[in-house]
Amino acid sequence: MATSSITHNFFITDPATVERFVKAFEVSEEEAKHRPPVKPAGKVLTDPEEISEAILRIKAHLKAEGKI
Repeated sequence: MATSSITHNFFITDPATVERFVKAFEVSEEEAKHRPPVKPAGKVLTDPEEISEAILRIKAHLKAEGKI
């Protein structure tokens, strides 16, 4: 889910809409409690050599697809 849009200001003045908005957050929070943790898709790279190799592989892949 994109989270950058959550930082924009918006105003809700209709009481029924406020109730639905708050309820949506509560439902989401409750569902999150029962969701199993998500395993990370990859490993964290900390070695500068490994990072460099990974970047080169990504660039080669993007170049092969014509994206760069």
